[in-house]
Amino acid sequence: MILNIVLGIVFVPIFLLNVLGPLLIKKTQKLPARVKFKEHNELEFQSNRKDDFNILDESVRNLDFEYVGSSFMEDSHTKTNFSLYSNENELTCAMVVSMVSNVKSITYVEFSQAYSDGSMLDVSNADQVSPFPKTHFKLAVRYPKIHDSEELYGVFKKLKKSLKNTSVPIAYDKETGFRMVEDYMAMESDDLVSKGYCNEDIDEEGKRSLTLKGAYLITWKSVFPGNKFMNWSNASHARKLLKNT
Repeated sequence: MILNIVLGIVFVPIFLLNVLGPLLIKKTQKLPARVKFKEHNELEFQSNRKDDFNILDESVRNLDFEYVGSSFMEDSHTKTNFSLYSNENELTCAMVVSMVSNVKSITYVEFSQAYSDGSMLDVSNADQVSPFPKTHFKLAVRYPKIHDSEELYGVFKKLKKSLKNTSVPIAYDKETGFRMVEDYMAMESDDLVSKGYCNEDIDEEGKRSLTLKGAYLITWKSVFPGNKFMNWSNASHARKLLKNT
């Protein structure tokens, strides 16, 4: 009797999260498909950020990245603030990102290399794995245990050197503002449509609704036990890539 109660306490919430949770997500959440970011005043933006964000901002600037601009994005459950930077000498760009939701808040830095064929290498120390499927045009790697921006940038450069890409690396065009970020988000959204995660129609807010398949797959990758497997798989892949540099 006691065992049945204990099992019920443990497994019922997991069952509800994985079986009923996706239905709620499908009903309430939409994903950005076409975004137009508005630039914020630099000093005002920074004054509204927490210390962890501003510490990362300073560390990125100390790596010879030039500030491009700051903006934000808000969806059904999460508000994301970010600052964008460019290093023209090394043809790379960086972002400091803060994501706040009712469940969790994370702040991280990521370094990116865009290529002439539209592909991208992206390395971050975000401690939350993405629930979205891999794409053919973007390799995203996480090292959440590396908190030092300079060390993470060193890892990024190692991977960039070791991973073969026949296309030419290109610098971020600061004159276009957030255009490259917007373009990649549009590509990722279209890829979700092709994989059956989202419906093709875009609403007046530039968002797409999830399909039933997308709602279940995204939820399963975000809650226990799927999130544990995703973290293990993601970390294993990142270690293997770095080992081969």
